[in-house]
Amino acid sequence: MHIAWFEYFQFACLLTAIYCYRGLRACSLLAFIPLLVIVNITEFIGTNYRMMGWRFNYPVYNIYLLVSTPFYFYIAGKMLFLTGKETIVFYTVCVLCLILIGVNFSFIQGQAHFNTYSFVLIEILMIVFSCLSLVRLTLLDQKDLRFIKEPFFWINTVNLLFGLITLVVLGLQEYIVTNQIKIDNKTLYNAILPSVNAIVYAGYSYAFILCRMQKIR
Repeated sequence: MHIAWFEYFQFACLLTAIYCYRGLRACSLLAFIPLLVIVNITEFIGTNYRMMGWRFNYPVYNIYLLVSTPFYFYIAGKMLFLTGKETIVFYTVCVLCLILIGVNFSFIQGQAHFNTYSFVLIEILMIVFSCLSLVRLTLLDQKDLRFIKEPFFWINTVNLLFGLITLVVLGLQEYIVTNQIKIDNKTLYNAILPSVNAIVYAGYSYAFILCRMQKIR
């Protein structure tokens, strides 16, 4: 059994979310807890897939895209402060995206190959949602801009960072594997993504602590 170093950040993030349960509930972010459970299980299986006799771990991450994406979209919707027709448009886009992911998983790229089409689509939407959330946050808090103490700011910032970097690294996964692009004898994925994951889940943990510190949002 092997545990990658960045998985400790993910597990610590889950523990922090549980500890900050009341704060997450006050900020309408409780969906992070089941999401982080899914993340930890996926990464553990994805890291130890060879022990199970599998040649590739792509199916694990393809299923992860199917299961985790609704949680990400739900959380994004909460941070956008949607009203009226905005809610209808937002969730219509999300449902269409989920349908396309399911079609890609079942009929196009399938289970045996990493679903890059699905991943790119999801990350583009998450980048757009994060940008919109940051803009809306600025408009709502323009009288007192204290982003350092704003949980939504940190969550959307790390989501934006993750989306921009992984959109390149995982979106070009097949090209990178085919051309054997490496850094210090490591694949581009193994060289960059662990550090990005650590930053993202450290950012989430900080945001959860801020949620706990806020009695009233």
